[in-house]
Amino acid sequence: NPSKKTKSGSAEGHLFGVRILEKVYNWLEGLLSVKVLDFSTTWAGRIGHWALVAAACLGFLYSLIFAIRINKFDSFLIGIGWFLLVFVIQFTAHRFLGAGKSLIANNPSRLSSRAFLECVAFLAAILGVVVLINSIITAVRAGSLFPFLSGLGAFVFLEFLAMVTFHPQTITTEIVAETSAGQEALGIITYALKAVMRLVPIIFGLGVLIFSIYLLIDGFGLFGNDMRTASSWMKIQMRGPQILTYAILPFLSYIVFVLFYLAVDIIRSILVVPEKLDKLGK
Repeated sequence: NPSKKTKSGSAEGHLFGVRILEKVYNWLEGLLSVKVLDFSTTWAGRIGHWALVAAACLGFLYSLIFAIRINKFDSFLIGIGWFLLVFVIQFTAHRFLGAGKSLIANNPSRLSSRAFLECVAFLAAILGVVVLINSIITAVRAGSLFPFLSGLGAFVFLEFLAMVTFHPQTITTEIVAETSAGQEALGIITYALKAVMRLVPIIFGLGVLIFSIYLLIDGFGLFGNDMRTASSWMKIQMRGPQILTYAILPFLSYIVFVLFYLAVDIIRSILVVPEKLDKLGK
């Protein structure tokens, strides 16, 4: 009936902005697909490993150059220790990069509505673009590449967070008809845990890559005067812990996930007790 359509359209005329954003949402959901997530996760892990190899070699090379510049053997020993430590950490990262996906698959969770996931996904996607644009402006004003690289990292993380949230099946999150308020809260907590766990390969690869680029740039100062050489060496030493933090992230995230999920399971078992008592009473 045309009259009914007209009335319905006029009644919801104040939602014209929502209708436009729904189209944007649908476009983003199709663009940030599961195939893109799986492909990116695989390649992010590989890029992270190659960046670790590059960081190990750069650190060793810079320590050798600095040792020759200041005529001290101590910094060269630091370079040898760095080279060996990076490959030990890389071994750990390789073993645990795939473990997170298995944990997610073996621990399904439930939410009562897609509304929460839709809003988080949409906001994360939009916020990522805003952060990237702001980082470009900041980098141009400061005349430095560092703000852009940081903004790029945040942009990629937020877009992949949106990607996971657009497709909750990738983190074994099921939408059900009814849940209690307590179970809904647990569903939100487990969503956050599993979303971050699913993105660990992305964070690993991106973090190691960005700080390895910083390490490469910082090394150019070793070829300046004595003051610039000393300043550059201090910056290089700061990059080491930053790179290793991201490199060991797969192992640390596994431990944190297991401990937090233990607490979630305990709370879930407590919440189920009243329901079981009601069934026994009947």
